[in-house]
Amino acid sequence: MRGAAGRMILRYCTFLVGIIIMSFGVALSVQALIGTTPISAIPLVMSLATPFTLGQYTVAINVVLFIGQILILRRQFEKIQILQIPAAFAFGGACDLALWILRDVQPTSYPAQLATSILGSIVLGIGVWLQVSPKVLTLAGDGFIVAIAKVTKRLFGRVKIIVDSTLVAIAIVLSLVLLGGLEGVREGTVIAAFLVGYVVKLLQRKIPWPAALSPMQPPR
Repeated sequence: MRGAAGRMILRYCTFLVGIIIMSFGVALSVQALIGTTPISAIPLVMSLATPFTLGQYTVAINVVLFIGQILILRRQFEKIQILQIPAAFAFGGACDLALWILRDVQPTSYPAQLATSILGSIVLGIGVWLQVSPKVLTLAGDGFIVAIAKVTKRLFGRVKIIVDSTLVAIAIVLSLVLLGGLEGVREGTVIAAFLVGYVVKLLQRKIPWPAALSPMQPPR
């Protein structure tokens, strides 16, 4: 019993650490100034076009994707995933906090911007992996991808690449319509659309922990 309780606590702690790491990955990509990661492309564009913050729009898009999960999974939707809503508020707040902490990270040369963007994508991929692997809860953005992966029986990392690319396309349209040009969506966004999913897929395949703590192993 103690062992099971300890495993459960470790799984939830892993999830929380994943959220924190993800927020710093997002912040790094924003500070790179060559396009943020797909998960934050739409929130960033909207934050540039309105008075609301990236974190607030992150909460909003997570709520939309939460509803999407219910529509996709229907009876298979697990009630525990309702906790994605408070988790979304925590992630949104963490993103704004991470942006404040990294406010002095301002790469000026293009190589430095590119390096910061790539680092942000890698950090985000690690955070996503840690958040998803324990299988106790996911943020709505990744929960939406998990739902699609479950229905289509495909690897999470592969589905993520497709969904991320779709988010980028939507962000481009919003940027052109609301801002009159490309803002927050550049080559760094395209890199992240593929790199984050690749990092998640690689970690899923090569490292059994913390997925080994979950009752169900991720598809190989």
